[in-house]
Formats: sequence, structure tokens, C-alpha cells
Amino acid sequence: MSDDPSMKPMFRLDHKVALVTGAARGIGAATARTLARQGARIAAADIDFEGAKALVREIGNRAQAFAANLAKVEECRALVAAVAERFGRIDILVNNAGICPTQPFGTATEADWDTLMNVNARSQYFLMQTVCPVMKKQGGGRIINLSSAAGRVGSVLNASIYSGTKAAILMISKSIAREVAGDGILVNCVAPGPIKTDIQRNLPADRLKAACDQIPLKRFGEPEEVAAVIAFLASDESSFCTGATFDVNGGWFML
Repeated sequence: MSDDPSMKPMFRLDHKVALVTGAARGIGAATARTLARQGARIAAADIDFEGAKALVREIGNRAQAFAANLAKVEECRALVAAVAERFGRIDILVNNAGICPTQPFGTATEADWDTLMNVNARSQYFLMQTVCPVMKKQGGGRIINLSSAAGRVGSVLNASIYSGTKAAILMISKSIAREVAGDGILVNCVAPGPIKTDIQRNLPADRLKAACDQIPLKRFGEPEEVAAVIAFLASDESSFCTGATFDVNGGWFML
């Protein structure tokens, strides 16, 4: 291989440690696999510990599973501490964990609000708050927060609180990106549209077809297509990107 920097393989993550939340399935699992293929060591975190362990067995000995209920701030902080102790560093945080129960506006309760806000938005905030000192000490890092097209245009699934949490993530990320840029920490969002995950598979066939018809590419995305964008944002090649939102939605929403 030539020493010419222009000949260096792109998007490599060798010697990097990536903490991926919600890693047991869907976009989280696809992201963990993709980052591992690019050379990263993986901390796969999920409340579904058995699912996370199954993923780790698939990836191999460069990955480790961690159990965490990220609705609890103390577990967010404990997770970061455990990963930093196990691997010695954290270079990449992928804030993917989230839930999307459908709940009509007229019947939503305070408990529904608290649960969704705690899991989807508060967990991302306090994971970032806890991981940034680790990254600052190392000289920098990458944070990729999963939002949603629902946070851009509103939910079409009777999930107004979910949509609100995903919109909050966009503005929180931009604000934090400004604060930590001087520490070499880049913070970006990925906003997937309709992706083939458990959420989509559980919808009635007529609603799936109606949703697909609204997408210019006339199909739902694959988790791996979202993971590829995350891999770019985790890499050195994204070095001039921060405070941005990357839409992965087949053209369903165009800013």
C-alpha cells in the first residue's frame, strides 16, 4: 500500500471503540456489525441483554455486551463508565436506543410522556454529557444521535410524543455540537424514514402500502443503509461535519 494519504482506505475505524445503544436488533444491530467490519471494537448495549449477547457472539471477540436500562440516568452514567473501563476509551457513541409505541393524542397520559421522553431524549442527553469528558481527554470523538423523519415532519402513526422526542434530539444535538466543537467532538444526527424494522413489520399491510407509495424510491430502507451513513459520520472522513442532520428516507422528506 502506498504511503500517499489519498490512497488510504476510507471510512476505516481501526483502533476505535464504538458504544452502540439499542444494539440488539434493527438499526442498532446493523450499525454494530457495520462498525465492526470497519475495524472498530464494539460495546453493544441494550436492555435486552440476551439479544446484545447474541449479537456479540456473531461479531466475535472484538465486541462485548452491556445491559442497561437507559430510561434511568444512573444507568446511562454507569454504562459509559463500564465501557471506558473495559476498553480504555470511547471514540464513537451511537445513540440509537428508542421506543415508538403508538398512542393517540387524546388518550396519552403523563406516564406515556415520561416513558418516551426518558428513553428517547433524556437518555441521549445524559449519555452525551457523560461521554464527552472521556472523549475530551482523548482529544476528540464522534457522537451520532438517531432522530427520525417523524422529528422533521411529524408522526403519521398516532405517535405525537415520539415525534416530539425525535424533534428534541435534533435541537439538543445542534446545541451540544456548538459547545463541544472546541474539544474535537463532532455531534451529528441521522434521521431515518421508513426502515424495515420491527416497528414497520408490525403495521397492517394496507398502511405499509400507503406509506411506501409516498416514498419516491417506492420501497422501505434497510437497516444497513442507515448504518452506512452512521459509519461515515463515525469515520475520519466526516471531519468537517458537526451539528448536521443526515436524512435517510428514500426521498420521503426533502429539506
